[in-house]
Amino acid sequence: MAAPSPVFFPPKFPINDYIHIKKSHGSLMQATLKRRTNQKEKRMAPYPYKVQTTTPDLQYETFDGAKFGYMFWPVQNGNNEVKGRVLLIHGFGEYTKIQFRLMDHLSLNGYESFTFDQRGAGVTSTGKSKGVTDEYHVFNDLEHFVERNLRECKAKGIPLFMWGHSMGGGICLNYACQGKHKNEISGYIGSGPLIILHPHTMYNKATEIMAPLLARFLPRVRIDTGLDLNGITSDKTYRDFLGSDPMSIPLYGSFRQMHDFMQRGAKLYKNENNYIQKNFAKNKPVIIMHGQDDTINDPKGSEKFIQDCPSKDKELKLYPNARHSIFSLETDKVFNIAFDDMKQWLDRHIATEAKP
Repeated sequence: MAAPSPVFFPPKFPINDYIHIKKSHGSLMQATLKRRTNQKEKRMAPYPYKVQTTTPDLQYETFDGAKFGYMFWPVQNGNNEVKGRVLLIHGFGEYTKIQFRLMDHLSLNGYESFTFDQRGAGVTSTGKSKGVTDEYHVFNDLEHFVERNLRECKAKGIPLFMWGHSMGGGICLNYACQGKHKNEISGYIGSGPLIILHPHTMYNKATEIMAPLLARFLPRVRIDTGLDLNGITSDKTYRDFLGSDPMSIPLYGSFRQMHDFMQRGAKLYKNENNYIQKNFAKNKPVIIMHGQDDTINDPKGSEKFIQDCPSKDKELKLYPNARHSIFSLETDKVFNIAFDDMKQWLDRHIATEAKP
């Protein structure tokens, strides 16, 4: 799950839909995309994946005016040997539970993982604060959790890797270029990163013109962007879960949030003034993993980033018959192939770090 489909307003706005904007709680504006429907309210479908280790409790930490929900998943296997840790950055509208399958597999294979519900998402921002964030808070919040994880990893003598999916992938790759601690991260992993939208999801020209104005003058106005379940995964059981999950739908985003994550991707794609070549973390490895059938974020954006990236250790993996969320919501077959590649990549770079 990641980008709204489509962003801001649909190119062909359904005649039975309408926008309702209201003012509440002082300055907070709220816009809701109402869909008139005769469908009965669905019961929530169970989460399809059965966790093999013990699921950690969700914890909380207050920082800069927000109470963040976060989860640390320790290694739980036969010998509990810890190889390293992966800091996970979720996609648009996602939250901790969406990462359980990946975190469980990392745990079984010797890697700790840490993720947090970003400002505007999950338990960190519920109700009318859902979808309300901006570029400053995205990276200021991330720096806080990077510093926390670096301290803990240094105390244990283990490396820290950064992984990001979709919107989180765009954040991850930009952090590799502009993050305060970019050279202390041992490697970067992008999953279907939001660099450019696929033509299927791309907004129209009118939206392109209006987006900066809406973000500037109505930054906290939110809309239900709609959730492209078929674009996210080919697995019906995960579609049923996601489509009935109250934490995932409605998929709210504020004008400021959506404008900022689109500009964040454009920064990588346009690569103006050799932004990537001049700023990418020195001598750090990067791998991008992208479903070939992704109709939300275009794999061409990932291809271009790898071309522009100056790292000597860079790799692009494209997965046939795989849609957008290859790690969190795609079929077990797709996940197992992608995770095996990720594990081998991590193991290889753990071995590289261990060399004198």
